[in-house]
Amino acid sequence: MFVPLIWGKPIHIWLGLVLMVLLTLQILSGKHLIKLPFSFHRRNAILIVLIAAVHVFFGLGIWFFNFPIK
Repeated sequence: MFVPLIWGKPIHIWLGLVLMVLLTLQILSGKHLIKLPFSFHRRNAILIVLIAAVHVFFGLGIWFFNFPIK
């Protein structure tokens, strides 16, 4: 298993940035500071779980299992 590169950076770096944006949207929509449809909040939560799982997989793979970055 290897960690792919996107624009010169490992994918788990990009997934971390996407995760930060999604968490911010989740908090803001949950607190009703921004107006989004209710279904967005639920779909966003599912997307956060999926992206976090992939982010953790690659991060732990690099840290503990010596996944090469290609």
